[in-house]
Order: sequence, then C-alpha cells, then structure tokens
Amino acid sequence: MISSLILFLLAAFVLMTSLGLGIGSVSNPQSGFMPFWISLLMLAFSLILFGMAYQNRSIKVRWADLWHKLHWQKSILAAAFLVVYIFLLPWAGYLMATSVLMIALFRLTSMKAWRAVVGAVLSVGFSYGLFSLILKTPLPRGIWSF
Repeated sequence: MISSLILFLLAAFVLMTSLGLGIGSVSNPQSGFMPFWISLLMLAFSLILFGMAYQNRSIKVRWADLWHKLHWQKSILAAAFLVVYIFLLPWAGYLMATSVLMIALFRLTSMKAWRAVVGAVLSVGFSYGLFSLILKTPLPRGIWSF
C-alpha cells in the first residue's frame, strides 16, 4: 500500500509540474506533453496497485520474507557489465561494444551461446539501423570507424 501511495504522490507532482510547462496538442506538443500523459498513466497504475493491495491486506508480509530467496549475483554482474560497457563504448564503438554487452546479458539469462550471438546481432543491428540510419543519430564509431 505504501508503494502505491508514493507512486501516486510522485505522479501527482509530475502532473502538476507538466501543467506548468504547457501541454500543447498532439500536432504541436510542448515540453510538458509527454510528462503529462505518462503521469496520468502512473496515477492510474498507482490506483490499481492501491486497490490490489487493499484487497489483499489480510496477507501478512514480513521484511525477511521479501529478501529470503533473492539472488543478487546476476544483478551485480549486469551492473558490472554496464560499467565495462561505459568504458568500452568510446574505444570499441557502438557496434562492437553493444554486441559484447548484449551477448554478456543474454548469456547471463542462461541462454545458449548461439542464441545469444544471434539475439545480439539482431538487436544491435535493429538499434543501429533505427538510430544511425533512420534517425541519423551519431553513434560512437570507435577505433575501427564503422
């Protein structure tokens, strides 16, 4: 219940702030357009979450139960992969560094090696095509300049 109330308060704050920025219209959005609609979704989800928590309030949850079966190893490894990615990206470039990151993350989920490579190539190829070729966003080229 507490998390739904915190989410509700955060969404209400973002909603009020976005109104101050101006919303505009779909054809002419202003800077508060996206925060406004996202905060409306957050408000709706917080109310749904509150309703679900209120309905199940008879279930007792202890703090120890929340952390009992949680395994931190994969989360820590994923964070370490991202730190390495940050340093590797300018040197190796977007294609190489992101491919290595995606393979590492896919393997972290116990995916077979060949599926991880195929998934990495497809996801990196799609994102490169979208951002570099279609949206003309400059991506780090690295030492290989591709």
